[in-house]
Amino acid sequence: MPDEDLLQRFEAVVQSAREPVVRRYLEEASKCFKVGAYAAAIVMAWSATVAHLMDEAEHIGVEVFQYGFRQEYPDRKKIPGKPEELVGDDDRAFVQVCKQMRFLQVKSEDLHRFRECRNQSAHPNSKTACKHDARQFLHLCLTVVRRPAESVRILDDTLLVDYALRSGSSAETIVSLVHPNYRVSAANKLMEAYLNNSGPEYDALVGVWYRVWDLLTETDRNVLWHKLATEVVRALKGRNEHRNCEEIARFIVWPPPVQRHLYRDFIAGQYIRDLKRKIADDSFSSEDKEFALWLYDKLPEEFQRKVVHLCTRWLVGRVKRGNFDGADLDFNAWLQEQSPQNQRARFQVVRAAIIRRY
Repeated sequence: MPDEDLLQRFEAVVQSAREPVVRRYLEEASKCFKVGAYAAAIVMAWSATVAHLMDEAEHIGVEVFQYGFRQEYPDRKKIPGKPEELVGDDDRAFVQVCKQMRFLQVKSEDLHRFRECRNQSAHPNSKTACKHDARQFLHLCLTVVRRPAESVRILDDTLLVDYALRSGSSAETIVSLVHPNYRVSAANKLMEAYLNNSGPEYDALVGVWYRVWDLLTETDRNVLWHKLATEVVRALKGRNEHRNCEEIARFIVWPPPVQRHLYRDFIAGQYIRDLKRKIADDSFSSEDKEFALWLYDKLPEEFQRKVVHLCTRWLVGRVKRGNFDGADLDFNAWLQEQSPQNQRARFQVVRAAIIRRY
C-alpha cells in the first residue's frame, strides 16, 4: 500500500475513533511515520492497538475476560482483576486471552510479531525498525481499531456453554456478544449439554437458552424445533437417561397458544397421548396432574380441551375409588369452569362426594 493511501486510511480511522486514548495514539503514530520516525510509529501504533483491545475486553465484561484467562492459564494463581492489569506487564498473555475468547480480527501470531517489534523499537540498542516494518504494523493496527469496541462479538460458542456451566445465570451477559453466525451452533451446544446431562449446574443453561432463542431467525428455530421434537419422543419412550419429558418441556420456548405451530402441535400431541396412556393404565399421578396444568397454559384451545377431559377422567376415577383429598375440591371447581356448560353437571356430583368426606 502506498504511503499516501496508508496515511489517508489512518486519518479516516482517527476521525471515526470513539476512544480518545486510541485516537491520540493513532495521531502520534501518523506523525511519526510522516517524518520517518518508524520505531516511534510502531510503538504508538502498538499502544493504540492494545488500548482498543482493552476497550473490547471491557465491553465483553471483566468476568468473561477472567474466565478466558483461567482457561488459557489454569496454573496461574493470580487472576487479573481487569484486562489492563496484564498490559505492560504481560502483553503476550493479554493477546493470548483475547485469542482464547476468539474476538480478534487478526491472527494472534501477527500481533505477537507486532508486539516483539514494538519492544525492539522501544529500546535504542535493538534492531532499528525500517519503513517496511512500520507500514506493515500500522496496517495491522488499522485492521484492529477500525471496528468500534461496542460491536465486538465472540466467535467461540463453546465458551458460552462452558462459562454458563461454571457461572450460572451470569453467562447471560455474553449471549448478545456471540457472533450471529455462531448463534445456531451455540444453541445446539446448549441443547446437547442440557439434554445429555442431569447435574444441577446444567439447569442454569435453560435461562441462557431462552436468551439465545430470542436472537435466532425463524428458519434457525425450525431446525432446533425438529431436534426438540425428536428428543421429546425419545424421552417419552424412556430413551433419555438424563432428562425426562417434563424437563424437556420446560426447556422449550413455547410459542403463543393463539397461533398454530407445526412442531409445537406435534409435541403437544405426544404429551397428550402419553397422559392418556397413563390414565388408561392407572399410572397417572398427582405429579402428572401438575404437569398437565402447567402444559395447559402453553397450548391452543383444542389441546386445552383434551387436557381438561383427561384430568376430569382422572379426578372422577379418584373419587370413585375414594382416593382423593380436600385439594381436589379446588381442582374440581377449576375443571368445571373450563368445561362446556352441558358437561358441568358431573362436577356437582364430584363436589358433593368430596364434601361428604371432608
